[in-house]
Amino acid sequence: MPPGFEVQHFADDDLAHDIHSLTIDAKGRVVVSGPGYIRILIDSDNDGKADTYKAFADAPKNGSQGMYFMGPHLLCTGDTGLEIFRDDNEDDQADGAVDTFLKIAAGAEHSVHSIQKGPDGWWYIIAGNNAGVDGAYATLPTSPLRNPQAGALMRLKADLSGGEVVSDGLRNPYDFVFSEFGDVFTADADGERNVSLPWYLPCRMLQLTPRSHAGWVSRNWKRPNDFPDMTPVLADFGRGSPTGMVCYRHEQFPSRYNGTIFSLDWTFGRILVTSLTDEGGSWKAASAVFAKANGQFGFAPTDVAVGPDGSMYVSVGGRGTRGSVYRIVHTVGAKKLAETPETGESAEQQLAYILNAPQPQSSWSRAKWYPLALKTGKAAFASAATDEGRRAVERVRAIEVLTDAFDGLDAATVRVLSAATSTPVRARAAWSIGRSRPDSPFASALMTLLNDREPLVARCALEALSTVTDSSVLDRCLPRIAVGLGSEDRAVRSAASAVISRLSKEQQGQLKLLLDRNIRSQIWMAFGQTARQQTLNMETARLAFSMLQDDEASIDAKSEAIRLMQLSIGDVGPRKDVTGMFEAYTAGVSLDQHEFELDSVRSELMKQLPSGNRQL
Repeated sequence: MPPGFEVQHFADDDLAHDIHSLTIDAKGRVVVSGPGYIRILIDSDNDGKADTYKAFADAPKNGSQGMYFMGPHLLCTGDTGLEIFRDDNEDDQADGAVDTFLKIAAGAEHSVHSIQKGPDGWWYIIAGNNAGVDGAYATLPTSPLRNPQAGALMRLKADLSGGEVVSDGLRNPYDFVFSEFGDVFTADADGERNVSLPWYLPCRMLQLTPRSHAGWVSRNWKRPNDFPDMTPVLADFGRGSPTGMVCYRHEQFPSRYNGTIFSLDWTFGRILVTSLTDEGGSWKAASAVFAKANGQFGFAPTDVAVGPDGSMYVSVGGRGTRGSVYRIVHTVGAKKLAETPETGESAEQQLAYILNAPQPQSSWSRAKWYPLALKTGKAAFASAATDEGRRAVERVRAIEVLTDAFDGLDAATVRVLSAATSTPVRARAAWSIGRSRPDSPFASALMTLLNDREPLVARCALEALSTVTDSSVLDRCLPRIAVGLGSEDRAVRSAASAVISRLSKEQQGQLKLLLDRNIRSQIWMAFGQTARQQTLNMETARLAFSMLQDDEASIDAKSEAIRLMQLSIGDVGPRKDVTGMFEAYTAGVSLDQHEFELDSVRSELMKQLPSGNRQL
């Protein structure tokens, strides 16, 4: 581990064998689950080590792979799907039979995994490729995806009354995190059976944007990082098995770790740390090994969480192995934090606490700040969000609290925020409009944000359109969508392309007229039209070819054109009538009946090859 950190053995196998998941409950206690148990670990003598446990439930049978406490009640992934264990008398034991609020495949390694509370107040769930997520889970008209493929990120309304599918194309992501500025990141498993073969891709950290596809198509075929229709790939971790993740938002660790993402690797016994810096409309990442086992010591980490004191708790187990919980402490930071009071008594001190609450999406933190927020009232957070003298992270938190606890922003606040000097604040205002007012968004403010000079703001405003159901608003935004399709920033182009599926055929026709002679804009519109459709489209193929013929086009633009050409002839990937491992080199649909149509494109394409550029 880095200097200054200390590892403490918090609990051993005699208290919890084969731990699958770990969380911190609303009272700040470590809770673990494995086959046939959910246990609250108790440090009765306050010596920093658990010496007993309370059996919260003798279930789920196969253990839970994701847990979240709302007060005394537990929402988790279990035997029948997503389940609620209620503890109405608050005796730390589940009362009566468990309630299943969403049926989904659970308990297996590629089924449903983590469940978390999002900054918008919705429930977010991530599932592997064997969970069976399909169109039936997209019950709301605002769902970015209607027919998901493979593993997916879903979200349910706060009252669990309806759901959306946000992103798909995942193989087996065990966990995910929200960054301090609200984007969602996960680590997806590699296709380990293909290691050493030319098309093998390692475990990757991905940003999950609305309607994005994470690249897993079949057992032997994952889309490479440079495909323009891939979701952003921030880092790769080589071989491994990604498990738990957490974004560190506390004060015990040195400040350089604030906002970093910790990821566990079960196979090689590692804890990886990834720092993010903004890069246009997306992020750039730098990853390193934070901790690893000494020698042949058996360290198989499964889950991770940050406690009220800022320490990081890591569980080990999986596949019948030894269970343990380790506590990672920064010794200097822990001492300093112990001497600092949490909240004051004045209204301003309580507001400051809420806006700087550590680990704000965690059960224990939410149990403190949410009741205080309701007591403080909406006006105080609107004032904080629009206060140019506050730090950006505080203003972003104020926007999130308004979205979560007070049904979103009002018209006056939106008007001020759309002209804020801080880029993250304007971006979060755009996000809030999409999350709280999809049926009647503030069209004027949204138009302003769509036209923002900063790619991050424009991207978030376009993502807000991915849930909009008001057709008249989409009509007004068509010129801004057209600008986004031709943006210099890939994240903006991708977000604009994802909106195409929201548009009617008539609106798509109007949008096409706005693109004029900008071939690159037309290509990104075509991405939106051809995505997830395995059909032949010769008009799109010829559009792509026109970009390849342009001597002044950049290599990136020509690469986008080649990818569009693949999509226009049915994509590349597995086919029912073709068996074997070489799916990366086969057409997704049979082209036998289209030989004559393809001849003209094929002959012209051959004139462009070899291009002299390895990427092309």
